Amino acid sequence: MNSWVAWARGPFLYLAFSVLAVGALRQWALAIGELARAHRMAGDQKVPWRWMFKKSLGWIVPVNALRGTRIPFTIASAVFHAGMLVVPVFLAGHVALIEKGIGIGWPTLPAGAADALTLAALAGLGVLLLYRLVERAARFLSGPQDYLLLVLCITAFLTGYLVAHPDRSPLPFTLMYLAHLLSAELILVLIPFSKLAHALLFASTRIVWELGWHFVPGGGDKVRAALGKAGEPV
Repeated sequence: MNSWVAWARGPFLYLAFSVLAVGALRQWALAIGELARAHRMAGDQKVPWRWMFKKSLGWIVPVNALRGTRIPFTIASAVFHAGMLVVPVFLAGHVALIEKGIGIGWPTLPAGAADALTLAALAGLGVLLLYRLVERAARFLSGPQDYLLLVLCITAFLTGYLVAHPDRSPLPFTLMYLAHLLSAELILVLIPFSKLAHALLFASTRIVWELGWHFVPGGGDKVRAALGKAGEPV
């Protein structure tokens, strides 16, 4: 078992980060190309940066979405994303592992804050999984990838919490640690090739989406002609 842990902490960890780095560079290169294409084709090439920044904050902190039947889903999604972004990057154990490998470290979360965010993320993931199972529309739109990613994230957070608190773990520490390493590293490998890629592409996606609503030059006239309304005021 110890040899498996050494492999997961060594070669497979470096492989996972390498795949993440290469995949992220590919995604960003494609996104930059798509941005250039959208900007070139847009009739109005002005990007309302301030409005987009406010709109993006609305997606990150979805206060306006806290209404209707989707309130639990919205809160769960926000909590999960907060935990997913903060805990893996600022957990003391993760930073120590990276510092040992490449000699670079940064400030870390207090243990209590890390535990709270981990448990909150687990609760959020549980709600998201339940929502996909019981909500008819969400169940219809969900595919195997959605469930696989949720199960992987739950596994990574749950095993990570139990590794930090071995007295609460039903399994031996080494086995739990191996499960945590493998699930987390598999997530790293899948990020550039799955729906988790939106963590890398959020900003560029918002800009492309905005420019996509700016008709190409002459697009409005072509739409009016197609509707038989050529020459009529809009």
